[in-house]
Amino acid sequence: MLKLLLAEADSTSFVALAARSAPLVTAFIARHEAQAAFFRRESENALPVGEADLLYQDMLADIANGDIVEIPLTSALEAEYGAVLRRCLLHSPPVFVRTNDALHLASAKLAGEQEFISADIRQRAAALHLGFTVLP
Repeated sequence: MLKLLLAEADSTSFVALAARSAPLVTAFIARHEAQAAFFRRESENALPVGEADLLYQDMLADIANGDIVEIPLTSALEAEYGAVLRRCLLHSPPVFVRTNDALHLASAKLAGEQEFISADIRQRAAALHLGFTVLP
């Protein structure tokens, strides 16, 4: 999600992928991860003062107008999250997955997504293990 909201070297390819699968579907935690990343970048002087708040407001507007669809925390998501953990961590050998990554993967499963867009190596490995087509 951050590669869509912050200009990075490889953002262009992520924007192109996202455009073909609109609306974007993500876990409820994405807004919180993004806000933390925006403030971290601002604290590192990678963003101008005040830009973190503007980026976060832009993201909230995208959520409000349906360009980004958040999968809320429900009992169904909790069950899918548990299933993701079991399929990954109890596999031999284990496919290591972090808590937030498992929530993102469970959200994608619950939404019926077939593709998973990520630049994170561990998240990509878990997504492949779960049967997603991983992009890029």
